[in-house]
Amino acid sequence: MHLLAESTAEIVCPVNVAYRYAVNLEHFGEWFPGVIAIESANGLSHGEPGKEYLETVAVPLRGQRKIKLVVKEAEHDISLVTEGAFPPLLPRMQIRFKALTTDSCQVQWQMFSRNKGLLAQFTIIPLARGVMRNRAAVGLAALKSRLEAK
Repeated sequence: MHLLAESTAEIVCPVNVAYRYAVNLEHFGEWFPGVIAIESANGLSHGEPGKEYLETVAVPLRGQRKIKLVVKEAEHDISLVTEGAFPPLLPRMQIRFKALTTDSCQVQWQMFSRNKGLLAQFTIIPLARGVMRNRAAVGLAALKSRLEAK
């Protein structure tokens, strides 16, 4: 896998509050730039492996695209991993949560590409890396602001 972007924020809120908010990906568009809409696509609970979402995202030079996301892994108050059906990028998002005190936590957001092709390493991955680095910094700052305002 290729790391596209990562950002970390220390947030003044309990880790369980941050986790509960972030694993409900229907909130993702409220804090992450480029996400136009996201909705549940099956009846599983948020944060449950196998939970599916349909995400509408803004793709530079291509307009809006719909992507099916699937929760691949989730560990309560610790991590969430999703994978998107969006070739050729094949995104994998990981969010890690760490309690710092009873009233604060650290949230680390990462985006990877699962595309292992040599051509992708020199074309789509560098482009996606530039876009996602900007979005990651803005997104984590927005998540911090939103959670600390609650």
